[in-house]
Amino acid sequence: MAKIKVVTDGTADIPLEQARELGIEVAPLIAHVDDKPYRIGLDISEEQLYELIGAGPPRFKISAPSPIVIEQLYRRMIGGVDQIFSIHLGTRLGNIHANAAQARARLPASTTRIELIDSKSASMGLGSVVLAAAQAARDGASPEEISRLIHATIRHTHVVFFVDTMEYLEASGRLTLAGSVLGSMQRIKPLMILDEGEIVPYERTRTRAKAIEGLFTFVEDFPRVQEVTVLYATTPEDVEKLLEKVDPIFPRDRVRVARFGAAIAAQLGSGAMGVTVFEGLEEE
Repeated sequence: MAKIKVVTDGTADIPLEQARELGIEVAPLIAHVDDKPYRIGLDISEEQLYELIGAGPPRFKISAPSPIVIEQLYRRMIGGVDQIFSIHLGTRLGNIHANAAQARARLPASTTRIELIDSKSASMGLGSVVLAAAQAARDGASPEEISRLIHATIRHTHVVFFVDTMEYLEASGRLTLAGSVLGSMQRIKPLMILDEGEIVPYERTRTRAKAIEGLFTFVEDFPRVQEVTVLYATTPEDVEKLLEKVDPIFPRDRVRVARFGAAIAAQLGSGAMGVTVFEGLEEE
């Protein structure tokens, strides 16, 4: 049986305990606080960063793991495993995939194959793909089977979210909206969707209650649903409201609830919420 490892980065928002359990290697994001770099999850905790978010506009900046860091991660594994699946933040959302490509190019010839994959997603949209791949590897799937599973899961995983204010997303540079369109969205709580790895408007909602209703409608509109993840930043009390709505169409005890990682929350702002829907692979 082939020895397989799955690699990702800190934007996957997978709890470290779960990553360790499944043998997932995570390249940590870097938080720059007062101009000092800290590896998130190692040198500084998610809770500490959330405290900074709660104190107002984030007083820290996030940077991707460098090519050197990812190269070192790869080097620890090459020769000891047959296949590495390196699954990362969507290329339109950041430069982690590009850094991983640079890292792979620096490696010496080896019998270890590294497949580098653009998830076209973030947070648990990426995390769901990584977890599926790692579980398949643990269950003894072949590299070919895992590769097919990863790409199929990406196609059938969908992420929608809303923010309390557009200022954080605007400052992040991840939006490609015209100024006139952005200006018209400042006083509402629009739903945004990840479409082929790009953040685009999905539905205009004017209140938080309507935005939460929009998350439910997003789930309801799928003819079949295998997994649902509810994501929140600083408002766990609103999770219950969404679970109550979802329960008649998808049992709440099967819904995964996860908190946005602080790095993602810093890009979205406090109060952000979202859902990830995996349709399943019945038609594959």
